[in-house]
Amino acid sequence: MTVSELRTLHQQHRFKEAEILHDIISPGWIVEFRGQDGRLYEMTDTLGCPVSFSSTEEARDHIHLVADCPIQVEHLYHFFER
Repeated sequence: MTVSELRTLHQQHRFKEAEILHDIISPGWIVEFRGQDGRLYEMTDTLGCPVSFSSTEEARDHIHLVADCPIQVEHLYHFFER
């Protein structure tokens, strides 16, 4: 979902937290928002491709464009959980 789509969901109080995860496709970090119901909402561009950030700080800055919520950062690779 794009930043504007995610912002709309946040205004509806749908998010519990944001997660910064290692991008398994390219070097970098991706962002997912976890809904109150446990559903995951991935931050994407307008074509629906996941947005990859070069650092966790850059990812945090984009999370703050969407919502002011708790942020979890994944510190280990979890290849087999996806």
